[in-house]
Amino acid sequence: MVNANPRWMSAELPLDWIFEKTPKGRDELATRAHGLLPGQRNLLILADGHRPVRELLKAGTDPQRCMQALRQLVDENYLVLTAGTAADRPAGHPADAPGPHALLIALVEEQFGAQASRLVQKIEQHPDTPEGRVAAVQACVKFIRLFIDEKQATAFAQRAQELLPR
Repeated sequence: MVNANPRWMSAELPLDWIFEKTPKGRDELATRAHGLLPGQRNLLILADGHRPVRELLKAGTDPQRCMQALRQLVDENYLVLTAGTAADRPAGHPADAPGPHALLIALVEEQFGAQASRLVQKIEQHPDTPEGRVAAVQACVKFIRLFIDEKQATAFAQRAQELLPR
């Protein structure tokens, strides 16, 4: 981990910087005690000590808002700068792509907004394995059918199938 740096004064974080969760960040993922917004939580999940800022900014539809959320996570001590950068890895390294669970979480947050928290819980209850992901998608589809809408359940199932590795 790297301590504070004068470059931190800028609202923009260098695109090759890599962040990892602090104990406070790990606690937030486990307990939701600090009530982060869905976009902040998604960034916190994706910040794994391997992905550079440029990859984290792809987590949402608005890179500027993602940068602001990322900056806030850093300022509030959920994330800390790691010593390495993306330049330390070969191009196309698997760490540059979001994991399947993170992709599912981003999908439910994008598609269901304020209603996503219950679906995120369903995803997080299952292991990040092929079988666990199938079970997580099935649990989400069932919930969406029961509490939201049949058409949205079908659309979610289709998008999840396209999104996840086979």
